[in-house]
Amino acid sequence: MNALEATENFIGALKRARVDFVATLPDLKIVELVKAIDKDPELKHVPLCREEEGVGICAGAYLAGKKPALLMQNAGLLNSCNALTTTCLQFQIPLLLLIYYAGDLGDRGFATVGSVTEPVLEALGIRTYVLRKPDEVAETLRGAQILAEDSRKPTAVLLTRTVLGAE
Repeated sequence: MNALEATENFIGALKRARVDFVATLPDLKIVELVKAIDKDPELKHVPLCREEEGVGICAGAYLAGKKPALLMQNAGLLNSCNALTTTCLQFQIPLLLLIYYAGDLGDRGFATVGSVTEPVLEALGIRTYVLRKPDEVAETLRGAQILAEDSRKPTAVLLTRTVLGAE
């Protein structure tokens, strides 16, 4: 699956999960997905300067009746720990976290970030799913969105290069 096909797969999956608001911070591996979100008239897109501001913006969107998702790289997740704890976890705000898994298998240059990603999410008490197969995107995003709403907590989906069609 190439990046264009992967992007179409993701956009469809977001809509089937009833996500209607997406805050993003660009990264090389998710740039095509960010562009597609920005162009889609059914998704309200908020580009960010920093990941932690996305937590507050998504929390506000949820309180206004939206179903938000926050798309970022895992280094941004690490920057967002305080915001996730003091906003989403403390006030029980569901949020679908879509996180590019830099430093995962076969990815060069971010091994340290990759090695701490899952332990940090576990320490925060955020249930996490690693998405490696493109044919599991729709089911996983829908399930993670339902879990976030039902638990009233963030749920994280780690996006690997394979599901993004990234090189």
